[in-house]
Amino acid sequence: MGIRELADAVGLHPNSVREQLARLAEAGLVATEAASPSGRGRPRLRYVARPEEDEQEPYRALARVLAEELERMADPATRAAEAGERWGRALIRPAGIVTDEDAAVGRLVGLLADAGFEPEGPDLPGGPIRLRRCPFEPLARDHRSVVCGVHLGLMRGALREMGAPLDAVTVEPFVQPDLCLAHLRRRDEAQGGARGDG
Repeated sequence: MGIRELADAVGLHPNSVREQLARLAEAGLVATEAASPSGRGRPRLRYVARPEEDEQEPYRALARVLAEELERMADPATRAAEAGERWGRALIRPAGIVTDEDAAVGRLVGLLADAGFEPEGPDLPGGPIRLRRCPFEPLARDHRSVVCGVHLGLMRGALREMGAPLDAVTVEPFVQPDLCLAHLRRRDEAQGGARGDG
């Protein structure tokens, strides 16, 4: 739109609109283009909003490349869980020892909430943590063993860093379109039975 059209649309004087457009153009939010000539003199300028660049796109591309590379390795789910465990330990530090199961689950649910999973704690003792959102959903659907393996490791690492009596043993992905389940067990029961499903 031209300045006159914009001024009419927003109910401001054209000079005020011109001043604001200059600021928006300087910030890279508005681009100018010359309108088709319609007579003598310079063509009028028209202004168009520039779509904001998705600042996350380079990170998504990098995550996809790394997930694809991990999938090419031997036992990608285990390697992903190991990487996730290092991440979980780093996120929970300094933890202090948490020997109470309910307190450990509460701390883990808080960490998962901070990471964007929209978790819901277990309904019953020993029940799964419900993850209502996967912050990496498109990637998880294409590279499930790697992404879910990282998430399993994240929970495992956090619980182990806390010294909790619990361990994360499986992530059950997409049991519903907006639901994954994280299963925990007492550490003494989980030994030997832990696996990095999906």
